Amino acid sequence: MTPAPANRVEAAWPPLDPAAANLPADIVTLVREALDQSPTTPVFIFEDGVVVTRGQFRAAVEDFAGYLSSRIGPGDRVLIMLENRAEFMVAWLAVNACGAALVSINTSAGEHDAGHIVRDSAAKLAICGADHEELIRAVTGSAKTEILVVDGEEPDGLAHCVGESGPLRLADVTADPDAITNVYYTSGTTGPPKGCMVAHDYWIRFVELYLGLYGLGEDDRLLCCLQFFYNDPPWLFLVSLRAGAPLVTMRRFSVSRFWSVVVQHSVTRLFALAAIPALLLKAEPRPEERRHGVELALHIGIPAQLHAEFVERWGFPWVEGYGLTESGLVVAMPLERAEAMTGSGSIGLPCPGVSIRLVDDEGREVGLDQPGEVLIKAPGMMRGYLNRPEATAEALDDGWLRSGDLARRDESGYLYFLGRKKDIVRRAGENVAAAEVENVLRSHPSVLEAAVVAVPDELRGEEVKAYVALVEETSPSVVTPAGLVEFCRDRLAKHKVPRYIEYRTEPFPRTPSMRVKKSALVAEVEDPLAGSWDRDSELPDWNRRS
Repeated sequence: MTPAPANRVEAAWPPLDPAAANLPADIVTLVREALDQSPTTPVFIFEDGVVVTRGQFRAAVEDFAGYLSSRIGPGDRVLIMLENRAEFMVAWLAVNACGAALVSINTSAGEHDAGHIVRDSAAKLAICGADHEELIRAVTGSAKTEILVVDGEEPDGLAHCVGESGPLRLADVTADPDAITNVYYTSGTTGPPKGCMVAHDYWIRFVELYLGLYGLGEDDRLLCCLQFFYNDPPWLFLVSLRAGAPLVTMRRFSVSRFWSVVVQHSVTRLFALAAIPALLLKAEPRPEERRHGVELALHIGIPAQLHAEFVERWGFPWVEGYGLTESGLVVAMPLERAEAMTGSGSIGLPCPGVSIRLVDDEGREVGLDQPGEVLIKAPGMMRGYLNRPEATAEALDDGWLRSGDLARRDESGYLYFLGRKKDIVRRAGENVAAAEVENVLRSHPSVLEAAVVAVPDELRGEEVKAYVALVEETSPSVVTPAGLVEFCRDRLAKHKVPRYIEYRTEPFPRTPSMRVKKSALVAEVEDPLAGSWDRDSELPDWNRRS
């Protein structure tokens, strides 16, 4: 038998915990089975004291599903633009009970990016909070799409939507495991964001992995400090529900409130992304930081140079993980190796059932400690990009997902993330497509050309820098950097707005196909920030604005 290539990494994990076995094939059944137990047990404990029990949650889901059942069906899509309220998850389960898919919109989205999602998804119905009703009506047109506004006390903010036939009982629902449950718009290498379609197995796989690798019990409390429109809060919700543990939920991440919430609500587990621990680390130490009961944190994107400081300051292990919206969690660090690998920079081992290949530009597998693009084959990956068959075929080759990320493997099988091949900026866990920001800048009447690149940032990993050429006889004193920031802010989600702007008077270096050659652009100076206007220095109150 021919041995596997050196970089064909198979998981070296022990068997999954039996508690993760015998999961149903769809999330509607998983939720129903959990809700059948103890109706007074909390599903959510929000940081401000709002508690939603299983009984309340079930009633809200079944009532709203009854309303939706005559309006949507299998294959339909429903938009949602809502802050962290219980009704977000109520809507998700109710939409799925009707066989349709939920399409999430970032609550900081502007008319440009929200409009693209509305047009591309062709949703039949939209759900939003009062703060976003005007935007949703503007980009959908009230005559085309029914808009439901969440109003009132949780979890009954959709109670005004009454079905003609009464509630749709979850016990009467037979969900199709192959149905698309969610569409997440993610930034690709070119063009506007694409709708990543995931089905029931995507979520069941998350539950299987977290419970199987790290466990969770009825006495635990898992914290969700992320906004619900991301793809992580739904699996945190399902994991907690399956384990019989309440999900402690922040309305929005806050450094000043974080440890108080953790201590007040007896949190035992954390999940975090990108800059969250770095932001906490930069804050002044608080007494609560060592009075907590946290036993473990799973984090995507731990800075190797800060890893040991996290552990030393807060007194519990931080284990690394890796995944994409398209793949779910595919690499993680075994808990028993967490201490030894702290600060190593390793993202861990492929999860059970996951295969990873590292290949060069010609598709040939690279050797140990050599950089290669990460190709992934795993259960529960995306079903493709909505309305993008060519992009789907490019991303999924014979069952292997091309990540666009680079990694290396050491002789023990551990993987190390090296960066991205894609033309994106990875800012604080968010993928920002350079082309999307460039298109907005180019739409400014005084901008002739724009090129967006990633520049290093200690806190957020990367930041957005824009090189801008103005039309002839227009000067930066007229079209100011602050003005360009405001122009982008009105059209893009806040995290996509350039922090750094550099005006350019020389022609852009170009490839033979006349695209801006960004590598040459960045290489012109040793320090990519030299000569750049810095939004955070010039507009010190910008980050506090809504």
